[in-house]
Amino acid sequence: MLSSEILSIAELPERVEQLLQEDARIAMATCLDLGDQFEVIYHFNKGLELINLRVRIDRGEELPSISHLTLNAALIENEMREFFGINITDIAIDFKGGMLLAGNSPKAPMLKSLKI
Repeated sequence: MLSSEILSIAELPERVEQLLQEDARIAMATCLDLGDQFEVIYHFNKGLELINLRVRIDRGEELPSISHLTLNAALIENEMREFFGINITDIAIDFKGGMLLAGNSPKAPMLKSLKI
């Protein structure tokens, strides 16, 4: 079964905590560049059920990390920060933009606005 929930930034931590208490685990996250906004979709699975938590943020808006609730999110959030330039705050293990991209790589290379 697949379900999708649209949440505010404020609702996200509580819903993540609830899913974790129900033995769900984060499987992946997806980031979509919508122009003036990003949509971040956290994908959780609980048995055979897939739960998508969708959050929209404006460019430049902060998205608090969920890695203090589930450490697995730290790598996913570092990747989104590097590839999209999203301001994800308080990541438990913070690579400060150096996890995947080399120093001379384009900044936020997955943005639609990047000219190559």
